[in-house]
Amino acid sequence: MSYLDYDLTISDEQRELQQAAHTFAAEVLRPVGIQLDRMTADEVVAPASPLHEVFGQACALGYNRMLAPPELGGLGLDPVTRHLLLEELSWGNVGVAAVIFLSSNHADVALALGNAEAIDEFTMPFYAAGDSSICGCWAITEPDHGSDTLTAMRPELRTPARGQLVARRDGDDWILNGQKSAWVSNAPIATHAMVNVQFEGEADFARSGVFLLPLDLPGVSRGRPLDKHGIRSLPQGELFFEDVRLPHRWLIVGPDEYAAHLEAHLTAFNAGVSCVASGLARAAYECALAYTKERVQGGKPIFEHQSVRARLFHMFSLVQASRSLSRGAYVHNMTRLGNGEPAPLEHSIAAKVFCTNAALEVATLAVQLHGGNGMTKEYPVEMFLRDATAFTIADGENAMLSQIGASLL
Repeated sequence: MSYLDYDLTISDEQRELQQAAHTFAAEVLRPVGIQLDRMTADEVVAPASPLHEVFGQACALGYNRMLAPPELGGLGLDPVTRHLLLEELSWGNVGVAAVIFLSSNHADVALALGNAEAIDEFTMPFYAAGDSSICGCWAITEPDHGSDTLTAMRPELRTPARGQLVARRDGDDWILNGQKSAWVSNAPIATHAMVNVQFEGEADFARSGVFLLPLDLPGVSRGRPLDKHGIRSLPQGELFFEDVRLPHRWLIVGPDEYAAHLEAHLTAFNAGVSCVASGLARAAYECALAYTKERVQGGKPIFEHQSVRARLFHMFSLVQASRSLSRGAYVHNMTRLGNGEPAPLEHSIAAKVFCTNAALEVATLAVQLHGGNGMTKEYPVEMFLRDATAFTIADGENAMLSQIGASLL
């Protein structure tokens, strides 16, 4: 069965942009993603790594500036078009796609908040660069803290907790001490960061803050990149802060606005992850479909066997359902957030959880349909399965379900 896009409003121009992204994903992201998957974590971030070249190519095409308006050097794409491109690039390789999408985080947030000083210092230089010279990351997770920091949005679940990165006021400046965990995506290659920080004297994470900062400041250091089971093309690593001095103007979200900001950011972030997972599921399904039409057993391609076709049909249904739920949540929530309106976080999380679980099931079936070949690195489905497994762990899925999913009931 061929895919059917149920949105009849998608224009020819949007289809052209989608096809261009698909071509880039097929010719560049997929082969480089496979190459990076087979490298060590240190090799992935080394100066000679192909990651830097492909990231630069993506930046030249504007894929790291999809949110930015054209007058600032961006593509100025609407939510539907962004979703189309996110899926295509993720179909190519989820790790490299994540590098591209996350690189603009600090610049996009400053623009969304309308913070004039932050826009001048962080947003404008990033959008004007047009290359890979500036790369952002979002540092929220800590060695002993992850999804429990989300209790800022659920007062009944708050418990006293000491953050491992703490900001202390010193006159007109702030002093940061502590660390972020090895799961900070892009940290090994980032030049800038958006950092969630607990303030000295606060009892829990509900009244935290958010800073933007360059990562070449005195006192900032990094750990070695994390060696992972899946999504190996996405560098992740620790950030350490020792008496790092920041001007007050780099504090873009204070304790009074923190809970609302965190909810809005997670709403957008989880909707985006659902789209990335949908692209991964589609990649696994399409590889399995192609393989079953080539592999012969019993005197005919295994595609002709009823049990194989039944599994392919189930995989196809999961991909279609993932795409529909993901796009619905993404377009609705990104449109509302773009208009300055509240958007339902629980629907973004529902999309994220469904799409990541669907990707895991589709990738598992894809490996099974490849038989013994699915266990080798000759075929990319082995990588797809590891990547899909990682997605069910990332972003605290179980904790999100327990803390927020009940609000759907």
